[in-house]
Amino acid sequence: MLHSSLPLLVILFFACTAAPEHKREQAQTGNNSTVEGHQSPGGVQSPTARQQPELSVLARDLEVPWGMDVLPNGDLIVAERKGGILLISAKDGSKTLLGERSTLDQGEGGLLGLALDPEFEQNGWLYLYETLKEGNVILRIKLQQSPGATLQMGREETLLSGIPKARFHNGGILRFGPGGFLYAGTGDGTRPQSAQERESLGGKVLRMTRDGEPAPGNPFGSYVYSMGHRNIQGLAWDAQGQLYATEHGPSGEINGWCCHDELNRIEAGADYGWPAVIGDDNCEGCTLPFSHSGTDTWAPGGCAILGPEWGELQGWLIMACLRGQHLRLFDLKGGREELEWYADELGRLRNIIAAPDGSIFFGSSNRDGRGNAQSGDDKIYRIRPRQP
Repeated sequence: MLHSSLPLLVILFFACTAAPEHKREQAQTGNNSTVEGHQSPGGVQSPTARQQPELSVLARDLEVPWGMDVLPNGDLIVAERKGGILLISAKDGSKTLLGERSTLDQGEGGLLGLALDPEFEQNGWLYLYETLKEGNVILRIKLQQSPGATLQMGREETLLSGIPKARFHNGGILRFGPGGFLYAGTGDGTRPQSAQERESLGGKVLRMTRDGEPAPGNPFGSYVYSMGHRNIQGLAWDAQGQLYATEHGPSGEINGWCCHDELNRIEAGADYGWPAVIGDDNCEGCTLPFSHSGTDTWAPGGCAILGPEWGELQGWLIMACLRGQHLRLFDLKGGREELEWYADELGRLRNIIAAPDGSIFFGSSNRDGRGNAQSGDDKIYRIRPRQP
């Protein structure tokens, strides 16, 4: 494991512009990694019930679907990175274009995160994270029912601006968590030191009210909930309200460090160490990751928690992987077992959400300039628990 003995300002001299998901491939697997049918860390053979479930395609011919959420009637609302906001029927996958945003669709920027207000049926608010010329912003748009029962986009309000943007490391995930607060995962905007600056919104987990004010009880009296992150792509809470976040590790911009993508257990006020340390390295006051990929690469996208419908997998976290091209599952308790589903079958996988009925929806990202698009890409997939 590499450690840096140089001050951070000197370390940053070595920064380069390599795209973060283009990391060198290694034969070694990540920490705590087991695949289906292999021995788990606790010495228990993975049972058949943990094999990947049957897969179905819900929708085809999308262009880099990024943010996703489930409407009260079970349909999906999806943001395409180029700016389209789509309504997708959960019954037949039919698509309706609700609107298009004039976003800065360059590199890893564009129309990114999307979340529905927990009281959407009462207030109709849709929240978006998007890249503009002046930076990344969080806004909300009123969705209204037309006389024909069709959703239409109404007025919009900018809630938070000034989130650093660059060609890479824009973060972008939005999720509502416990207490009805809106959480956002941001990137360092290719300026690693911003992750350690409390006044910067870069390299952080942010927490705010639905009206865009810092949430009461935030540890620093600002929007910042946690710090020391490189590029957060996913947020999810377990049944006890514990927050987890997925994060891209380095791709050579500091001291040649590579890989070490992370799953972090997020605590208010905690510092997760970037750019001083990676993986199992430690520094005074830093919090180690729950799991990391070692010299392998996941390039994690979104994440979700499996519900009770999944039986023995209830409470496991499921992560979509871009460069890693699979779904990765984490046992958040016990032996910390990890499983891989659909490895090298579907290409790059971006975001993933859990529906109230236990279904899991996730999208491919093969048209993002880094994948090999096939007929019908990009797609939204659905998996359901195996029936006993």
